[in-house]
Amino acid sequence: MFTKIRSLFTIVVIFLQKIWDNIYRFFAGIPTLKRSQITANIFLGSQYTLLGLQKLKALGITAIVNMRLHPVYAESKYEGFHYLHLPTVDNTPPSIDTLLKGIDFVALEIKSGGKVYIHCRQGLGRGPTMTIAYLISTGLTYEDAFALVKKVRTFINPRPGQIQRLKELQQYYANKSTIITT
Repeated sequence: MFTKIRSLFTIVVIFLQKIWDNIYRFFAGIPTLKRSQITANIFLGSQYTLLGLQKLKALGITAIVNMRLHPVYAESKYEGFHYLHLPTVDNTPPSIDTLLKGIDFVALEIKSGGKVYIHCRQGLGRGPTMTIAYLISTGLTYEDAFALVKKVRTFINPRPGQIQRLKELQQYYANKSTIITT
């Protein structure tokens, strides 16, 4: 009985956090930083407004990875940012090639001292998938990368296909490592 109550309480808390994140994003233009900063150089969230884009720049964000199917703003609005659009249908997994392209972009930006904001519409599935993919590329397991992201952004919800693709990516890196060491 206690487990059911605790589980229900957790669901309510996560729901309220998601609602607060959306309300804050509506007024501030970006999600709360508390729910966005995954590492020192990686931020994850939802779509920003033009005001939010200015705030991202003020926070030192130097690059943006957009996982939405369609860009929201014209390329001219991203002046001062490195920008990568990886169109992905909502609730579907990006291809391994798409993930690798995003990983290379994020890694290069961080290597050059930048900070990256990865997003989709709500920051629940596609954005977390790309963020977890990058973390896997650094040597984390899927489980550890997922736990790191979930610790900060508790309401992420990658779909089963996205989770499967991330596990395939983990295997890709495991195979790549085996080839290098043999």
